[in-house]
Amino acid sequence: MSDEQTAALRRRAEAEHTSMQQVALAAIDSYIQQPAGPGRRRAVPVDELFAAFGDLPPMSSDRFRADQDEHIDGAAHFDAYLRAHGDRESE
Repeated sequence: MSDEQTAALRRRAEAEHTSMQQVALAAIDSYIQQPAGPGRRRAVPVDELFAAFGDLPPMSSDRFRADQDEHIDGAAHFDAYLRAHGDRESE
């Protein structure tokens, strides 16, 4: 865990008058009990994947990367990274 996550876990444990481990276990239990929805991945059997995508033609890794480059906005990704992690240079 990051220092920020540890601090947040400690604050929650203190607010609930319980241990950090109990808070973490409750969070894990809550996550596990959620139904798999659009925001959660679920395991898919390989046979099911082949049934769904087996008729697609093979694609070379070079072609795949070229397709990705057409859709990736590197500047937006970098900006989102800086916002999420804070601008370290301005500190």
